[in-house]
Amino acid sequence: MPTSATAGDPATRAGGRRYGGADPTERQARRRSALISAGLDVFGTDGYAKASVKSVCDQAGLTQRYFYESFSDRADLLVAVYDDCVDFARTSTIAAASSFLDAAIDETGVIDASEGIPAEAISDAARAILQAFMSALADDARRARVMLVEVVGVSPEIERVRMRAIHGWADLILMLARGSRPPTTRQRLASVGLVGAVTQLMVDWYVAGEADSDIPREPLEDVLDVCVELFVAAHGRLLN
Repeated sequence: MPTSATAGDPATRAGGRRYGGADPTERQARRRSALISAGLDVFGTDGYAKASVKSVCDQAGLTQRYFYESFSDRADLLVAVYDDCVDFARTSTIAAASSFLDAAIDETGVIDASEGIPAEAISDAARAILQAFMSALADDARRARVMLVEVVGVSPEIERVRMRAIHGWADLILMLARGSRPPTTRQRLASVGLVGAVTQLMVDWYVAGEADSDIPREPLEDVLDVCVELFVAAHGRLLN
């Protein structure tokens, strides 16, 4: 049954005719992608609180009718933008990790590594992997703002999305450190703690760079050095 957003679409009434070489499903996917890109621009520049559905649609060059074709409200779009940012950072992180693993990566980006990163390579691997993650944020202030600031405390539903992402990063740490060996409770807690430490250091780095901040921004290389030391210490004492 067509939704209110699509019932008036001539292509839908005509049984899904193709326009410009794309069928209705493909066109909807393109519009959704355009709205996510626009959401990144608006949320990552003006902030979620100041954004409106209209401002996102204006940025995307689409009418509000097409917004509600893909998203129920601004919060729904924020989740999609956040997930897209996490996917971008995770892809960069996995690419950096792959050279330290005797592993295969499937079409979904999941690493199959039975042993994890060798202990003797942990320091170099931690530096390369963390640098890739930090660069994914530092190279695009919009992504940094969405991931580190805009999704925090919006609603209980979005907090659950954020916690899901945190535990996804923790699982990746465990996989890189331990491969397929099951972790203990302490190792799971340690991995969540490492995600929290890196996240808070990056929040501090980002906020310190804002025009109205009275906190000095430390060089990102120093933040990286501290994070590498934390990961190496945690690996030696808890994760291996």
